[in-house]
Amino acid sequence: MAKILVVDDSMSIVKLISSRLQQAGHQIVASGSDGEQGVRLFQQHSPDVTLLDVTMPNKDGRQCLTEIMKASPKAKVIMLSSVADESVIQECIKLGAKIFVNKATLPQRGSIESRVEEVLKLAA
Repeated sequence: MAKILVVDDSMSIVKLISSRLQQAGHQIVASGSDGEQGVRLFQQHSPDVTLLDVTMPNKDGRQCLTEIMKASPKAKVIMLSSVADESVIQECIKLGAKIFVNKATLPQRGSIESRVEEVLKLAA
């Protein structure tokens, strides 16, 4: 069981991801709706895996990712986006994200669960 933080400005996405990951035996330690909350919640909960939306209010996912990686260089972060723009994907990976997930794949059973398992297997 991993401790998971989910940060996305879409409540339906947060609910979908949270439900699926809880069913897979993980604990959702917190969820937030913008990048500022994401940084604060990461610091408060020290999750095993953080899922971040790329586009959010107040502080976007890339800014949030940058702050998380600065504070904890071994953080395991999965970026989420509806737009699979190759330049955005590469930028997120360069900033420290382990995996990039297109939100279009989320309705498929097992999609997010398998990505979380993949990230958990990576060396810290």
